Amino acid sequence: MTEQTPTIFVNSLEVHGTLNGVVNMLFSTAQFLPSGEKVDVHKTYVLDLRFDLFCAQAVHDALTKMLAENTKPAKMNS
Repeated sequence: MTEQTPTIFVNSLEVHGTLNGVVNMLFSTAQFLPSGEKVDVHKTYVLDLRFDLFCAQAVHDALTKMLAENTKPAKMNS
């Protein structure tokens, strides 16, 4: 096969929900554009995912594991 699966970078989950056992998630990417003295942030919707609950559980498990392995607990001042 000569086709490649596209890679899409996202910054934000905009909308999520389920309907009839199908998970729906709409992701966006932020574009930072100079505007005079400031920078405007424009969100562009780039990925609309739909998958079944079995896949949702697998994604949940994978994200839980990755977050646990790649984040540290916040330090509290005592």
